[in-house]
Amino acid sequence: MADWNYEMTVLKTVKKQQPSSHAKRRALEEHHRKMNRLLLVFSGTKDLRFFLSLLLLVLPITICAQALPRKAWEVLPPHPRLFANATRWDALKQQIENDEISKNIFTVVRSTAVKLLDQPPVQYVDKGAFWHEPMRQAQGRILSLAMMFRLTGEQRFLARAKLEMQTMADLPNWYPQHFLDTAEGSLGMAVGLDWLHDSLTSEERAQFEEALITKVLRTSFEDEAGKSWISGNNNWTAVCHGGLVIAALAVAEREPALAHQIVDRALKNMPRYAALYAPAGAYSEGPDYWAYGTTFYALMTETLRMCLGTTGNLEQAPGFLQTADYTLQMTAPSGLLYNFADNGSDMGIEPIMFWFARELGRDDLIARDLTNLKVIADKIMDGGSSDDSSRMLPLALLWRDPMMKTKLATPPPLLWWSQGGSQPQAVIRSAWNDPRATFVGIKAGKADDSHAHMDIGSFVLEANGVRWAVDLGRESYPHARANGMAADLFKTTQDSKRWSIFRCGPESHNLIRFNNAPQRVTAKAEIRPMDNGFLVDLTPVVCDQVTSAQRKFTLNLDQSVTIRDEWKTSDKASDITWQWLTHATVSMTENGFVLKQAGETLRLSATASSKLNFTIEDVSLPMNKFDSPNPRLTRVSIHLNTPATSEGWLQIKTSN
Repeated sequence: MADWNYEMTVLKTVKKQQPSSHAKRRALEEHHRKMNRLLLVFSGTKDLRFFLSLLLLVLPITICAQALPRKAWEVLPPHPRLFANATRWDALKQQIENDEISKNIFTVVRSTAVKLLDQPPVQYVDKGAFWHEPMRQAQGRILSLAMMFRLTGEQRFLARAKLEMQTMADLPNWYPQHFLDTAEGSLGMAVGLDWLHDSLTSEERAQFEEALITKVLRTSFEDEAGKSWISGNNNWTAVCHGGLVIAALAVAEREPALAHQIVDRALKNMPRYAALYAPAGAYSEGPDYWAYGTTFYALMTETLRMCLGTTGNLEQAPGFLQTADYTLQMTAPSGLLYNFADNGSDMGIEPIMFWFARELGRDDLIARDLTNLKVIADKIMDGGSSDDSSRMLPLALLWRDPMMKTKLATPPPLLWWSQGGSQPQAVIRSAWNDPRATFVGIKAGKADDSHAHMDIGSFVLEANGVRWAVDLGRESYPHARANGMAADLFKTTQDSKRWSIFRCGPESHNLIRFNNAPQRVTAKAEIRPMDNGFLVDLTPVVCDQVTSAQRKFTLNLDQSVTIRDEWKTSDKASDITWQWLTHATVSMTENGFVLKQAGETLRLSATASSKLNFTIEDVSLPMNKFDSPNPRLTRVSIHLNTPATSEGWLQIKTSN
């Protein structure tokens, strides 16, 4: 068997270094404790260079993945073994009777499964998103139907699950040219095979095993050089390797050597992906893609644990367990997410939070999910639909632990930041559990990253229950592809046409811009904490236009916010444009703007180093054919000029 000792390189937040030699895990853990103490001690220092120099000393480190013991492969547990064994399935029936939360999950999953009984199998049609949606749809159907058969014994659920699986197995391929789709399908088929194993005929088992082996596992080794996800550092890496490992361990008796290869390759390459969580659990692709990549990373961890008796130490990656709190911080008082980059602002039920709650003994992590779950369950009891539920909700039922003893969580900070990371982020809020609290979500980092926008220094702002400064999130991928943007949609080079997409480029973000020039996509802006707020050093991303630029966000005692931009020009003058995008109704005043929305009012008062000009634009209509409309969207702008070799500043203060 291959050597299972791998270096899990923690990528530096300042610049890339070669990984050091292996270090013992105890020394590594102590190293991380020291790093966290240093971050706390020096996070408020005014000398950023000194702070970053400390990071240079502490971040070029490695961790050793725990070697998978050879005996782990000697005796595989019997089916079912993916996410629950036979004992767990038997106990689950009693749990549903005695635990209200489990009963609600069961109600939603059963409603989904019953509705599927009269529906035809998924049709695999490329509608501009390859087979991604059909594969995810089939996966959700198989999980729900297979779970209902195991819990109720009703043959109708078994028959319908087999029909969905047979339809998938009969496909000539599972769209390997977009392997994300293949991986999604492999999860569904592997779970169906495992959960229904003893109720399938030998011919059916052989058919489903063969589909996983030939259309997923072996296919994954074809043209490896062209599969960037194998050693990538975005959600694809977690989803593809996760789906493959689950499939491999579902058929490991039949293809043990192939299963070894799949697991071997995953453990070798996952450290680069896992570095996204370092150092404090933030996620560079934003909350939607956090849920996607993190779910498959945890599924892989759980599969290794249940099938081989070890996780390969995957859950010990720096920042991974801390990431359980990430979406909590990204959720504003309104309940909307801070949807920077290609993300949406809504979050429903995330089953992965049940895994984190069980793993950490913290039922506070699923508070939002339980609220959303009860709404759906109550709607079903009143004759409604379960359409709002997650395709992976069955897994939440398996991870639900009614006997979990809650650990008292440390109160979340009101000022939170990612402590660096690949895409630095920060949050300011005036209070928790107050829908009228003030909230500012701040984004730094760089544009040349997976799903990133040209939004460095941008923000969203809420107060009194209204999101006053908005981020539009993603453009529709199928719409953009269908209208001439297929080649550049995910291309993040400086000259990419991606930046001409309104929602992706600088035109739609709450930025300060110099000479209306694009930001430098390969340059990275860092965030530094300061009293009652944060500073974003924009200099690297705008240094071709001005000598330096900083943006400061401060929460005031009256819960208002001050945004202060400061810059120094080079040997040429600079025209400055300050942007704020909103869904509010806007009017102009002598020194700023008045925004009105949902019966509330927000005033923006501006002062600056030179004369100001104000504009209000309706930007609700598409700018280009590849853009979607943005109903009720208004852009307010402030314009000023700073002479060459001069210092300039602009300060905006909010008030009711």
